[in-house]
Amino acid sequence: MRAIIIGGGIAGVSLARCLAAKGAGVTVLEKAGQLCAGATWHAAGLVTRFGGSSKLKKVHVRSLELLNALHEAHDVGLHRTGSIRLIPRGETDRLAEARQHVAMARLYDDPSLPTTLIGAAEVAALHPLVDVSGVECGVYTPKDGDVDPTMLTTCLSKLAAADGAAFRMHSEVREVRRVAAGFEVLLAPREAGEAEVLHADAVVNCAGLWSRRFSAQLGMAHPAYVIEHQYAISESLPQLRGRLAEGERVPVLRDLKGSAYVRQERDGLLVGPYERRTTVHTEWPHGPPHNFAFDLFPPALERIEECLLSVMDVIPALQTVGIRSIVNGPTIWTGDSLARCGRTRVPGYFDFNSLTYGIAQSLALSEYLAHIMLEGEQPYDMATEFDPLRYGGWATEAYAEAKIVETYSHNNAVVYPHENRPAGRDGVHHPPGRRALYEALKAKGALFGFSNSGVEVPIAYLGNEAITTPPCQKTFSNHAWAPFAEKEATHVLEGVGLGYSSFSKLRVSSGASAAASLLLEHATTNHLPKLPGRCRLSYATTRAGRLLAEFTITRDGTAAADFRSKEPAGVPHDFYLVGSRDYAQHDLAWLEQRRDALVAAGQLAPGEVILEDLTDDVEILHLAGPKSEQMMAALCPEAAGVPFLQMRPLEVCGVHAKVFRISFTGEAGFELHVAVDDAAPLWHRIWSHPAASQLGLLPFGGQAVNALRIEKGFRVKADLDYSHWTEGGVEPFVALRRKEETHRFLGRDAPPPAGKARRAATFRVHTTPAHAWSVPGDSPVLDAAGGVVGVTTTSARGASTGRTLALGFVMCDEAGAPRAAPGDEGLVVECYGHKWPLELLEAPPVAVGGRPAPGGGQ
Repeated sequence: MRAIIIGGGIAGVSLARCLAAKGAGVTVLEKAGQLCAGATWHAAGLVTRFGGSSKLKKVHVRSLELLNALHEAHDVGLHRTGSIRLIPRGETDRLAEARQHVAMARLYDDPSLPTTLIGAAEVAALHPLVDVSGVECGVYTPKDGDVDPTMLTTCLSKLAAADGAAFRMHSEVREVRRVAAGFEVLLAPREAGEAEVLHADAVVNCAGLWSRRFSAQLGMAHPAYVIEHQYAISESLPQLRGRLAEGERVPVLRDLKGSAYVRQERDGLLVGPYERRTTVHTEWPHGPPHNFAFDLFPPALERIEECLLSVMDVIPALQTVGIRSIVNGPTIWTGDSLARCGRTRVPGYFDFNSLTYGIAQSLALSEYLAHIMLEGEQPYDMATEFDPLRYGGWATEAYAEAKIVETYSHNNAVVYPHENRPAGRDGVHHPPGRRALYEALKAKGALFGFSNSGVEVPIAYLGNEAITTPPCQKTFSNHAWAPFAEKEATHVLEGVGLGYSSFSKLRVSSGASAAASLLLEHATTNHLPKLPGRCRLSYATTRAGRLLAEFTITRDGTAAADFRSKEPAGVPHDFYLVGSRDYAQHDLAWLEQRRDALVAAGQLAPGEVILEDLTDDVEILHLAGPKSEQMMAALCPEAAGVPFLQMRPLEVCGVHAKVFRISFTGEAGFELHVAVDDAAPLWHRIWSHPAASQLGLLPFGGQAVNALRIEKGFRVKADLDYSHWTEGGVEPFVALRRKEETHRFLGRDAPPPAGKARRAATFRVHTTPAHAWSVPGDSPVLDAAGGVVGVTTTSARGASTGRTLALGFVMCDEAGAPRAAPGDEGLVVECYGHKWPLELLEAPPVAVGGRPAPGGGQ
């Protein structure tokens, strides 16, 4: 591979080091006269094992592993002071969240460096400048701290150069062009010379503040903006001078109340606040001016005054000294504050930019991206966190600006499990048909959650209460929507409900040839349906055997352009795939990659397989419950006779629909797939039909679906957790006898990860009624001795059982034996400071259709 990396900051240099170490040809192009221009040089350099989610925790732990090894071999200015997140006294939600962070950390921390909750006296002992009178406790992560960004970047560049990487300064990239042989990279001419053109197999956009420019050149959206981030450096503090002389430094602090970090800077303190509203430079659609390099913005002390005053309350010594300097530097943020790191829809073109926490994350993320570039797949799943494809066309510029401001100001706010922050949602681009459906759902009293795919999805239906006074969702227990969701789920068990299903919809077609079948046989685990209208559940796997996606695959005869047509085209090798909406672009890119690999291997002809994303063109209404067949018969008599796991194109209430006899609730049901413009009219016609009142039709939302699907063991993407196909509980949907066939599925014979095996599991959790919906994913399952033996993924209060149930995994020992078994006593799940008794079940407690499952128990 010949790779060109645009940008010589911490991202580009750390990636160059990873690629060069693995033998790839790498050239780094930096427009300035030295490395670290842009945002790297003025970064505060904080590095920590703390992560607000399991995915971030994994990245931060790995970064510290790599950074410590680097520091031991080459001094990179790493100060291993440890970090303390200060929990204010009397803030019960802060304390509950802190306890959950400590519990989750047990799954990912090095056991010799555990994250712990320390008391106020321990905080004072570690950091004697802190006034702990207002401190309840602290979340302590030992031996992390801060690093010198320039020293780190320079060290990495020398290591990369020693492995063959080339670094070119004063090399400003004007344009990136996709050509048949790869890429042409056009450089700005030097003085009176001609523009130089470089050629590469792969290009990585590590341009940071200027990264939007190159996305635009290749026709890709890039919803991120340059913003201002300030920090203040105090004058010398006498209390620190003596410690510094002895080689001692105080730990890094996070003042959560004042939303600021505080670290030692020589014998003073550096205070970095996250103010209520930062400045977003929307006037720079392609980044700062080209001559902007080591520049700063004018200080704006008034914006950070409130945060500084809070820190002075925590560290009274700061009240006795002045401010030596204020740095107001540029950085670039996305709406969720997470980097763009991964492949794009342009083959060979990769993003590694918009890093909010570049110093803390670059080492691990460069290793992650290098694995994608050289191995063709990610080493672990970060699609919804870092994949550039997580933002679709719905993410408008207005959305990005509003969400950046909100996320920045909430950087140290409590994160609640079902909170849906409002910023930007009104600015999201939706086609008129979806907006009409949203209004129709809202009129029924839907309480909406905003999905990662930019769609408003009903959580539950609260009636007029949702419209007039939406409930507060900032809670860890007693969720206001819970009684409504429970009633909806019970109604689906007893009668009939109508809901909205937000899934992705992809088409894989190849006309009269069998090329589409060949691709899907290669990429997915199950047999393909043989006849038009037949459906099968299947999974997409990676070369390493990891579960990448879940699809309901239907052999379809209706071409995309004829979706409204009543007459199927009868093409035998068209397939309609329904999967996770949040991963639509990610899954489509994966299928494109697999198709291109088969073309390169000569098994497919170029252009023979067509892949289309129909997600924004199609909506799904969902009828479920024992009376759903009666309801369907009243709406469309032919539809009531559609057999299970089959589809028919039919007229329903005057609307052309693909009627599927399928239901993610596990109860009897139908899905009606209709063109987006027909979704709202069909919704209204169903409610106005006489059968709706006769059969007692009621709406149901996503939490009711969870209550029904979890107790039947129906897993979503989060429950698969990128596990090996032998571990994820999907064996019924794996055609093992295909092993002897020519086109066996990808990763079929790849072994599970050595020493890290696990098994899919269902748990029954004995919570209090207030916490029936409060067992979050990534909560550790502990045995009687306190050892971690499992982990939760998703949970809900079961509709049939009335008990809290969680899906997840049981860990295995080195020999592959599960560390816990049904009947084991003393198992608990640790979350939000509670240790709830837990049972490992032999099987999900409820079978499809509501029957008790053998061994599941009630």
